[in-house]
Amino acid sequence: MFNLQDPSCFEQIYEEYFRRIYNFVFCRLLHKEQTEDVVSQIFLKVLEKTQSYDERKGTFNTWIFTIARNTLNDFYRLRKVTVSLDDGCFTELSVDFEEQSRLIADEELRDLYWALTALDARTRTVITLKYFGEFTNREISAQTGINESTVSTLCLRGIGKLQKAMEPGSRQKAARVQSP
Repeated sequence: MFNLQDPSCFEQIYEEYFRRIYNFVFCRLLHKEQTEDVVSQIFLKVLEKTQSYDERKGTFNTWIFTIARNTLNDFYRLRKVTVSLDDGCFTELSVDFEEQSRLIADEELRDLYWALTALDARTRTVITLKYFGEFTNREISAQTGINESTVSTLCLRGIGKLQKAMEPGSRQKAARVQSP
């Protein structure tokens, strides 16, 4: 594990966790610039709080992903948009996925992120913790408060939906269905 007393320890943490944290956040936000901002906030908090990590309370993996999840919650809370029904105008709160996908070089990753947009937030959270965060179902249950058997069900159903969404031609079919 990491020697948290060593000043170069942060570099090791960053190298080992950056990709996993970035993917976890990106799968939740599906926006490159926002992801970069949130990930930098996460690693800043990790740097500031490294000395507060207590291995008796949980694994380092759980600790760092708790920071990531809490930072994401803060991000959502700070950007909460309220719309008055009296105004008669409704703002569509969505990500321009086509714009974001142009920023992703790998076509398979682009297709995967596109497929993730079809999942509900709870399923997407479970999938990203399981496959990007490399958590067990028990750890995901502890992190999210979702029953362990429900985590398993969400994973299975979510993977099924992702596989179906990533079948050849499914993206074009979905685009035709969504077009006016």
